[in-house]
Order: sequence, then structure tokens, then C-alpha cells
Amino acid sequence: MCMRQTSMRSTAVTSRNGNMRPWDKRGNAFTLVELLVVVSIIALLISILLPSLRKAREQAKSIKCLGHMRGMGQAAMVFSSDHDGRIQLVAAEGNVETADPGRQRFAYGAGDELLAWPVAFAQVIATGFRDNWNWGVRATDFEDAEQKQEYINKSMDLYICPGDKVQLASSFFPRHEGMYGFGLPTDGDPANPSPPVDKMAYWGRLSYGVNEDVAGGDGPEYDFWPSCWRAAPSKNDGGWEACEGGRKYGPSTGCFQSSSGSRLEGQLGKIFDPGKVGLFFETGPESKEQAKLYPTQFANLVNSATYSGAPAKSGPYLGNAQQVHPWRIPTNRHPDGQINVSFADGHAETVRAREYTHNTTVKRKLPSRYAPRVRVSPFNPHGVE
Repeated sequence: MCMRQTSMRSTAVTSRNGNMRPWDKRGNAFTLVELLVVVSIIALLISILLPSLRKAREQAKSIKCLGHMRGMGQAAMVFSSDHDGRIQLVAAEGNVETADPGRQRFAYGAGDELLAWPVAFAQVIATGFRDNWNWGVRATDFEDAEQKQEYINKSMDLYICPGDKVQLASSFFPRHEGMYGFGLPTDGDPANPSPPVDKMAYWGRLSYGVNEDVAGGDGPEYDFWPSCWRAAPSKNDGGWEACEGGRKYGPSTGCFQSSSGSRLEGQLGKIFDPGKVGLFFETGPESKEQAKLYPTQFANLVNSATYSGAPAKSGPYLGNAQQVHPWRIPTNRHPDGQINVSFADGHAETVRAREYTHNTTVKRKLPSRYAPRVRVSPFNPHGVE
């Protein structure tokens, strides 16, 4: 009798309505220790996976950026096929007069204003780009341009790298500056007229820069200073020395005499081994704070020109240019020191920093060598044609 009662108690686990009694649920619940263990495991997995996910997201931005650079290279090739093998000139007004006195070789807007290269190449792939103000605004510096963003065209995503945190830069030329001539002939955008003043240029959505050695020009405005140079092996210390360019200067003493080193005025056919010469590069500041702190240090131009104070052993490659112009090329836009480059033969490629050198200007290490190597100078780096 007792045994039957015990058995009946043990099987009475549900109430009349079929619900479990509270004391019967305890066996299925997590204890506090078990819950903390699960939470700890989840947190550990997140900490392990998060860096990989972040890196994958940044790598996806780099891949999209590379696609944009391919598109820019293709647009430049189409433009050159319509302009006798030349890409758009990127130069001061005095150099424009020398390179194209009849205003026939390159693209111009209202008042015969030289079109900024982003506008000239945009005409190949989009409509509505007739004048520079169809792309950007006239401004004297970053902060001035930032205040006028309502007038900046937001449609041209091709010129934006997703990894660029600033996405506002200047094409630099055309530029209004006394030493270069008038530069900007009109008041610009009728909807936002801006009479030209000293240091004024066009600013817009832009993450890239152009090779000034290729797209730039030489002329009387540059006679006081060598406007370009060609690297030649030094006969003394095994380094490089600059063969000065410009119309006033011939090759320096000791340099090979095969070329003067003048800028090419956009002539792609004069580039030595174009598959190794960068035409477009990622450029611009790393942050808005940096852009405001150094408003005159950034230019969306890359060149191999030397100036007073340049490293003693400079050369024709991208790493050399970065050491000479440390502010122009971003170092943290993509993982592992990557930047994307569109080459003068039309292909685009991701290059990675492989060697670093302490730069005394910015007081930190900057890339001094990329793999594969990218040449900025369009001339034979060994001085032999």
C-alpha cells in the first residue's frame, strides 16, 4: 500500500490543466554559473571574429576602390583616343598657353577655362559635365570648400574611395594665382558666383590624384624652377640625381642626355614602359582634422619633382615621391599599407608597402618602397631610351 502511494506521488508531475509545477521546472533551467560561461564563450568568439570581420569589410572597400580606379583609367584612355593620344592637361595658365595656345588639344569650359581633370574625364562616362562647377565649387582651402558643400555634385561616385573618411579634395588646377597668370577667367557658377581670388581652385568629391609628370606642362611660368625631373643613376654614390626639366633648363651636368625631363603635357605615347607608370593614385588627407591643420600641404597631384630639403637619395618611384611629399598619399586608408593605382596602360592594381623609412617632415615612418614597384617618372629610370 505504501509503495503504491509513493509511486502515485512520483508520477503526479502535472496539474489538472497540464502545466508543469514550479518545483518540477528547476531541473531544466540554467544556473548562474552556466549562464556566465555561455556569455563568456560568446564574448570570446566575438573578440576573435571581430578583427577578421573588420578587416574583411575594409578589404571590400579596397576592392571597390580598385574598381573605381579601373573605371578612371578606362575613361582616360577613351579621352586620349579622342584627343590625339593626350589626356587632359593639368597645369597652370602659363603652361596652358604654351601647351595649347589655340585651345584645341584639351577640354575647356565657359570662358575657355581649362577643365579640371575630374570634369574632363567625367564627360566620357556621364552627361551634364560641361563646366568645372558642374562637379565642384571654387574655394581657397578645405574649410572654405566644406562650407559650400550644398553646391558640390554628389552623383559622381567613381571619384570616391569608400575607405576615404574625408571625400573632399581639390584638383589643384585650374588655379588662380598671380605667379601663374589669371587662371580662372569668369565668376564661375551662376548659381553660386565666386569672383576669382588668389589661391582659388575647384574642390569636389575626390579621393584620387593624377600623375603631374605625365599630365602637367612646362612653360615660362616655371622657368625660375625646374618643373619636373628625370631620375638618373648617380655616378658617384650609387644613388639618384635629378635631371632638371622645364623649357629653360636642360639636363643637369652628370645626367644622361637622352631626355630633358620635361613634363609630357598629357602625351601617353611618350611614357617609357607605361604598364609600370602610375597615372592615378589614391591621395588626400586621412581626416578632416588633418586637412584643416595642414591646408596648404595637400594637393591631389603626384610627381617626382624635387625641391629644397628633399631626401638626398630620391628616385623615380612612388615610395620616393611619398617621402618627398609625405602628406599627399594616405597610409591608413586600407589594411596593410595598401593603396590602389591606375597605370598608364589602362590597368589598375593594388600595391602594398614593403619598406618604411623615418620621415623627418612628419616625424614618423612612411612607405619608401611598394611591391610591385610603381614608377612616377615617365622616363626610363636607368637613363637609357
